[in-house]
Amino acid sequence: MKRSSSPEMPDSFVRNNISLAQYTTWGVGGAAGILFSPRNRDELSVTVKRILEEDKGFFVLGGGSNVLISDGDIETPFILTTEMSGMSARVSGNDIFLDCLAGTRLSSALSLSVRNGWSGLEFAAGIPGTVGGAVACNSGASSGYVGQAVQKIVTAEADGSVVEWSGREIDWGYRRCSLFGDEMRVAYKITFALRLSEKNDVARAMKTVMDKRTSQPVSSRTAGCVFKNPPGDSAGRLLDASGCKGMTAGGARVSEAHANFIENYGNCTAADILSLASSCRRRVREKFGAALDFEIRTLGIPEEAIHAQG
Repeated sequence: MKRSSSPEMPDSFVRNNISLAQYTTWGVGGAAGILFSPRNRDELSVTVKRILEEDKGFFVLGGGSNVLISDGDIETPFILTTEMSGMSARVSGNDIFLDCLAGTRLSSALSLSVRNGWSGLEFAAGIPGTVGGAVACNSGASSGYVGQAVQKIVTAEADGSVVEWSGREIDWGYRRCSLFGDEMRVAYKITFALRLSEKNDVARAMKTVMDKRTSQPVSSRTAGCVFKNPPGDSAGRLLDASGCKGMTAGGARVSEAHANFIENYGNCTAADILSLASSCRRRVREKFGAALDFEIRTLGIPEEAIHAQG
C-alpha cells in the first residue's frame, strides 16, 4: 500500500439541486442537494476530504446501474465518477496491464481487450456500468469476476491522501470488495492484469458469455439483477417459480424475460420499485422459506424502510 497527498482544488466541478434520475439506468431518483463530478485525481481527493471534514458521508455514483436512489430531495452529497474516464495499457511480453480510470465503462475496457487479443475480461461481457462500480461490487458471472483480474487499485481516502492497493491484499467475495464496505474512500484508477492471446479466442470466449445472457431484458430500463443468488440456488429461478414474472407496482414491472429484473415501463418511482421488490421477496419467502438479499445498492433509503419491505 502506497500513500500520497493531494493539493486543494477549486469547486468548478460542483453542482447544486441536480436530478439524479438522469444518471441511473432505471431512470428514477430524487434530487441531490449537491453533486460533485471530479475530473481528475486531485479534484477527487479534495472532494472526499472536504465532505468528510464537514462530518458528512457521501454516496458514489458511476454508470447508474445496480443502484436504487430514493425519491425526493437527498441531503447526502453525491460523487459522480463518470468525468474521470480513460484507458492506457502497458505491455511486458505476454503480460498486459490495462489502466482504467474509475468512470470508464467496463464495456469499453472489454472492447479494447477484444480488439487487441487481451484475455482476462471476457466474463464481463454484458455487464453494464463503470469499472469503478464493477470493482466496488465485484461484478461477475459464472465464468469469473472482476477481482480475479485486478492488479491494483488507486483510491482517494478520507484524509485527502491517495493510496495504491495491491489486488492481492484485497478480500474479494460474492458481490463484495473489502475496500468499499463502510470505508469512506472512492476508487480513482484500476489496473487489470491481462494476458496476450489470439483475438479470435478472446472474441469466442466473450460470445460464449453473451450467449448465456440472452434471457436478460437488454432493451428495457432496468438496473441489472435485483437480488443476489442465495447459496446453491438462483434468485431468478426462485422468483420465477413463485409466480413473480409480470407482477407490477405503479410503473414498475417484473420482467417477463427474467424474473430477477425489474423494469421501469411506465415512468415509475423508486417507491414503486421498492414495493414490487418487497412483494417478490415475500412470495419467495412464503413459497420456499428463502430470504433474498438485494444485489442493487439502495441510496438515500432508510435501513428500516428496506428491512420493513418483504
